[in-house]
Amino acid sequence: MSDAGVTAAKALVNDTRALLDRLEPADWAADSAAHGWRVHDVITHMGFFFNFIADPGLVFPDNPSGKSERLNDAAVRERADWSTQQAIDYYVEQSAAGLATLEALQGPDLRDTPLPMLDLGTYRMSQLSDAVAFDHLVHLTSDLLAPYGPIPVGDTTIAVEAAIDPAIDWMIAGLPHMCGATVHPTLTSPVGLRLTGATERSFVIARDSDAAGVAVTETADLPDDVATSAATDFLRWGTTRTAWRSSVTTSGDRRLVSAVLDAIDIV
Repeated sequence: MSDAGVTAAKALVNDTRALLDRLEPADWAADSAAHGWRVHDVITHMGFFFNFIADPGLVFPDNPSGKSERLNDAAVRERADWSTQQAIDYYVEQSAAGLATLEALQGPDLRDTPLPMLDLGTYRMSQLSDAVAFDHLVHLTSDLLAPYGPIPVGDTTIAVEAAIDPAIDWMIAGLPHMCGATVHPTLTSPVGLRLTGATERSFVIARDSDAAGVAVTETADLPDDVATSAATDFLRWGTTRTAWRSSVTTSGDRRLVSAVLDAIDIV
């Protein structure tokens, strides 16, 4: 279960709604740090994710690629000409419905039900709350708000403390599915990942019993070859928004660690 993910999602929705209240017309039209998306597009995307969660009958845009990122692009295009008020109303309505659904998905009848998510892999229904925490936290802190995005922080507060662990839970759960095929060939031996700052956690990335698979295990017992990063920086370089070399220190075999980090791209 991820009740912590539900708590984080609720806090981040409150943060987002407070942000929407202070956006000026020029802010909505500004380019975000998400490639090809304006601030307007990021907000409708966040609403669309909740729409996907809350409405099992939602008709998806055409997506012959079968890739989640292309689906998100198509959903953004469908809503690109909406007015600012339409975008706000959509986010408010869908986030309310989505949060109620996330709570229901923590119940014993649904929490372990498998949910295929295109090329992202298959997850338990209860993990959707972690996915929302990750999606919102990354978009707010890395795509919308300065210093990475176009919107001055001002008096905006983001619930990083509540959201960082569920967000990282999603990233760690997703890494084998989303980039296992690219990471696997680089793992001539296991590599440690130590996260610091907003949360203190450590993991070992290694090949698993599957000939082409990758396993990520949370443990304090790390190998000699380790990447150390602030947890909040992992949100950015782990999604290839920034280069890991500017925020990660390595110990042990730098060539091995570098090859592994170069292969990570989490959605």
